[in-house]
Amino acid sequence: MAFSRISLVILLLFIITVHVAESRSVLGDIVMNNGRSLLQYPPQLNCNSACQTRCSRNWRNKMCLKMCGACCSKCNCVPPGTGQDTRNVCPCYDQMRNPRGQLKCP
Repeated sequence: MAFSRISLVILLLFIITVHVAESRSVLGDIVMNNGRSLLQYPPQLNCNSACQTRCSRNWRNKMCLKMCGACCSKCNCVPPGTGQDTRNVCPCYDQMRNPRGQLKCP
């Protein structure tokens, strides 16, 4: 009887050790190459400065800033530059539409 209890305790310790070792390797896989964890939120973009740059050459600057800010807060992305040719850099920003089906984001 004593032998079976000792072997049971050893088996239990072995299972716990394997479980702890496995959980460490899983947690190691969660960390990306740049050191940030996949479980963290992405860094928040400074929408005001990004939209200031995006709308700097727009003739309706106030409206552009308002719409760009709304799109940026939802997508956390603003395409670089001022032209329409860079919209595809931010798919969420590029695909947002207003109720009439027109592009929402400048």
